[in-house]
Amino acid sequence: MKKTAAYMPADLNRLERETGMIMATVDSFSDAELAAPSLAEGWTRADVVAHLVGNARALNRLIDWAVTGNKQAMYESKEARDAEIAELAALPTAELKRALHGANADFAKAADQLRAGKLAVEEVEMGAGPVNPYLLPAYRISEIIVHHHDLDTIWDIDEADIDALEDALELAVMRIQKRDDYPGLQIETDEGESYTVGSGGPTLKGGRDAVLGWITRGTTDGLRVDGELPERPDFA
Repeated sequence: MKKTAAYMPADLNRLERETGMIMATVDSFSDAELAAPSLAEGWTRADVVAHLVGNARALNRLIDWAVTGNKQAMYESKEARDAEIAELAALPTAELKRALHGANADFAKAADQLRAGKLAVEEVEMGAGPVNPYLLPAYRISEIIVHHHDLDTIWDIDEADIDALEDALELAVMRIQKRDDYPGLQIETDEGESYTVGSGGPTLKGGRDAVLGWITRGTTDGLRVDGELPERPDFA
């Protein structure tokens, strides 16, 4: 996926839209609703919200690296990331909601710096490898829409902006393509995208939302397969 500063106005508009939608959902939760299980295995809704807080902070560090040249890691370690989620998820409901509002605002402010097109470095490091900094807003939007779905409400991922869904799917496919151990796969979306993983193989067909749902959560609703469905990629 190629992104430049020219894409930032549209991406930041989509970020504002999807952020507003998920905050309307999160702000509606009572204490009991926030403590209920989510669709992310082993996580409550509070854990999902806490993860979104930590993810915004982590992506802010990468934007700062891109703009200033001061190298920073997304997370100090997986253990530190998990500890932050646990700490945030244990906050009282009102405090956790405020934390997400604040993290969203801080990320939007940081991401706005990318409009100027003045970067100190051309790549920053994420867990999946080097990343073009102009992709960071798309990564955040992807996190928001996938985890909004995880909150298990009447909101469904097909309500996300169509271009945001396209970016989220492409980013998810890119993660699979970087793995040497994943079997070949062909993906064809109803919207017209075509992706090849490895040397190709069984063909997965469906809307962007259906394919993204399978990659991220293993759901098969709306998915059609020519051949044997492989085991889904092992990432959240």
